[in-house]
Amino acid sequence: MANNKKHYIIDSLDKTKNVFKLAYLFATQLATNEAVEVIVRPAKAKRTLEQNSKMWAMLTDLSNQKQWVVNGVLQKITPTDWKDLLTASLHQEMRVAEGISGGIVLLGRRTSRMTVKEMSDLIELMHSFGAENGIKWSAREYDFIYWSEAA
Repeated sequence: MANNKKHYIIDSLDKTKNVFKLAYLFATQLATNEAVEVIVRPAKAKRTLEQNSKMWAMLTDLSNQKQWVVNGVLQKITPTDWKDLLTASLHQEMRVAEGISGGIVLLGRRTSRMTVKEMSDLIELMHSFGAENGIKWSAREYDFIYWSEAA
């Protein structure tokens, strides 16, 4: 079977029965050919929209204020480039792929798949990096800090 994995999220009690029915039907299809593993656990909360907004405000501040060496040249880089640098630093890994036309491509990490905790760690890393490099955070970034502390 080509697609032999399903992932269900139950976000309200009224959906529980229907999701378990779907999982049961899928498991019985798989069980005819192989053993089936069923895992039930609390869902990890994905990063919030507020965290995402804060991250992009901070990445924009970095892009406007800090230069970085790329291909041997000190230059301003985009917020997306900063995101790739910082997410690689957070996980202390570099993902490298072979380019379609040769060469290499460095792959970034999707922050939309991060948990609230991972995103908090990324934002903390950004604050630390900013403090070490004299970054002045914008009013937009600070508005979020005060709002989240008040909540």
